[in-house]
Amino acid sequence: MASLRHIRRRLRSIQSTKQIMRAMQLVSGSKFKRAQSRLLQGRAVLEFLDGLLQRVLAAGPATGGTSSPAWKVPARSAATTFPDHPLCQAREGASTLVIFTSDAGLCGSYNTNLFQLAETEFRRDTARRTEVSYIGKKGHRHFTKRGYSARDAYLDLAGRPEIRRIDAIGQQLMGRFLDGRIGSVRLLYARFVSPTVSKPTVKQWLPIQLTPVTQSPSHSVTDLDYIFEPSPQRVFEDLLPRWAMATFRVAMLEAFTSEHGARMVAMKNATDNAEELLGLLTRQRNKIRQASITKELSEIVGTAEALK
Repeated sequence: MASLRHIRRRLRSIQSTKQIMRAMQLVSGSKFKRAQSRLLQGRAVLEFLDGLLQRVLAAGPATGGTSSPAWKVPARSAATTFPDHPLCQAREGASTLVIFTSDAGLCGSYNTNLFQLAETEFRRDTARRTEVSYIGKKGHRHFTKRGYSARDAYLDLAGRPEIRRIDAIGQQLMGRFLDGRIGSVRLLYARFVSPTVSKPTVKQWLPIQLTPVTQSPSHSVTDLDYIFEPSPQRVFEDLLPRWAMATFRVAMLEAFTSEHGARMVAMKNATDNAEELLGLLTRQRNKIRQASITKELSEIVGTAEALK
């Protein structure tokens, strides 16, 4: 059995660790709230832009020689209304995989799950034509050791949802695609579901794959006529890059929110485990002290009996 001095030393060490884990849990909780608020705002903006894009896609050139400024085309032709936008055109060249991981550890299995999905994507690329852009130190450190060099690396974000930095990264990737230096861009990130659940996801970002407008009986984008100025084509050309940047922004905010949620949960579990271990060691210490006291009392009683 461990000595009383050893148990007291372990109690002090675990108590200090518990305080650190508790402080990190509170810090992660604060960062999580900020990131989640930004994510909800980003999702709302993307949903609004998606609605606008659906309305524009449902519009097309006027037919029959009418001069009416309102445009109305069946939804089945929406995917081919504006086929010549540069962001929608497939290009020859290497594919870029953007891997979102954390800069710091202590976030449970968050990074491990992303590593496993990324390795699956690499195994599919037998020709090794995929270039990798890393956002986060953990992914950069893990994959560069395994021979996957970095096309770009952004290692100082620290999970901070700074919209200017996010947009700058997205604009750089989009510019490289439009210049023809890369053929496509995929995003590998953790999609946020709840503080305890995030789903590693691979999403095709560029080229944008337009799909026909989906309509429900309660809400149809073609039930009304919309007036576009100067034209649906011009509105579409200006709207699509904004929609693409909003999509990239939401993906990074999803990753940051998932990271902070995973770290908050991991630190809470560590704090609970430390509390449980403290209770176990405290009981063990009390048993040793009780045994020592009982032994001393027995010796005193035995000595008193011997002196009679």
